[in-house]
Amino acid sequence: MEENNEAVLPSKVSFWSKFKSFLFQEVNVELTPYQQKVEDEVNEFLHQEITWQGFKNFLFQEIKF
Repeated sequence: MEENNEAVLPSKVSFWSKFKSFLFQEVNVELTPYQQKVEDEVNEFLHQEITWQGFKNFLFQEIKF
């Protein structure tokens, strides 16, 4: 049985279809080497493992003025 795709598709492109395709379009971003280095450092900071001992050491560290 052969399917008729023209009958399934809308005959007119609606505003919402255009809006959705605009919102979800693919964006390619190229970073300079320095920007990539900063992005890697931020990513490493955000994904570091947090332990109770490390948190306690941070809270109770000695502060020198």
